[in-house]
Amino acid sequence: MVNYYGSSEHTLDDKGRLVLPGRVLDAVAKVEWKFHLTAGLDRCLLLHDAKGFQELVQRIGGAVPGSRAHRALCRRFLGHSVEVEPDGNRRIRIPEPLLKYAGLAASQAVVLVGTGRVTEIWAPANLETALAEATTDEESLFASLVSPDKPSAGVDRT
Repeated sequence: MVNYYGSSEHTLDDKGRLVLPGRVLDAVAKVEWKFHLTAGLDRCLLLHDAKGFQELVQRIGGAVPGSRAHRALCRRFLGHSVEVEPDGNRRIRIPEPLLKYAGLAASQAVVLVGTGRVTEIWAPANLETALAEATTDEESLFASLVSPDKPSAGVDRT
């Protein structure tokens, strides 16, 4: 399983294409350079490798969507997905509807953020807004993930 980490700034070319950095492409064998772009929940785009996208399809698209929320997730993630394959210059073309959704435009700066199984593609202003302040939900989730009943490393309790 491939995981993506780190962030970097890039610029879309005049045709809305993005050169994928080595930290993304080098993590996947060249024969597997087929990716899927989807709309994310936070007005960003999500770049999945083929295996990661299939995991997403199995998790949210494997059953008949019974609830309104499930149908909405399928529409957003699967209904607005497109397969992209890097060209000889390591570029992918981002379709206009996805550019518009994420507040991106040709010749504009973008920020790539690796978040584990997916790489997010952000308009810098949208990312700045998303990162501006941790919500109480984020703080609670973080606390539960780091097991608050265990002392943090480096805490001197003497």
